Amino acid sequence: MAPRSALLLFALALAAAVLAAPGMALAAGALQPGSFVRTDTGECTLNFAYTDGASTYLGTAAHCVGGVGQVARDKDGVPFGEVALRGDPILLADDYALIRVRASELSRVSPRLKGSPRYPTGFTVPTDTRNGDAVQLSGFGLPFRLLPLTQQRRIALMGRDNGSSYQVIGPLLQGDSGGPLVHVRTGRALGIVSRLCVGLCTAQGPTVQGILARAKARGLVVRLIAP
Repeated sequence: MAPRSALLLFALALAAAVLAAPGMALAAGALQPGSFVRTDTGECTLNFAYTDGASTYLGTAAHCVGGVGQVARDKDGVPFGEVALRGDPILLADDYALIRVRASELSRVSPRLKGSPRYPTGFTVPTDTRNGDAVQLSGFGLPFRLLPLTQQRRIALMGRDNGSSYQVIGPLLQGDSGGPLVHVRTGRALGIVSRLCVGLCTAQGPTVQGILARAKARGLVVRLIAP
């Protein structure tokens, strides 16, 4: 990594300490935005909680799972659900997956962003965001997973947002894939992590608005669950 990029990551991670609010403690086994997820395909991060009125879902990236029916496990290796819907990992705006949570594990689900329990308050549309806006993220990218502060409350800077996909500049690395991004000024869910560190460490991915629309087009009508 270039020295300039390393300095940018360090500065943005430190900025999170100033901009982020103190977190509310949850049970160690909570399944929530910013939690770890493991499948036979790899290790990634969960984003937001969703419901279709009958079942509860947790999101991650399509490239983090192998296909519908694949089992998802928590950080302790405990199975908590199966992949119910998988987008196309090759297409930026379609790199999403929804994991249906098992009935036996529903008591562990929280819609609250890890480290910032007041988020999300809803989801963004392009008119909500401006270049340079603060965006908060949680994830298990190395080396950020080593400290609670950098795992839970990093800050990125808003770039492009066209309703289907976004671009930010900030400290995201492998392991953050699938994780949640929240637009700080509105408190709303912006999107999920897909592509990492292109150029001066820009990150891109599908927006939550886009994910809801794409899931609906495929027959699964879900809504974001807010705290």
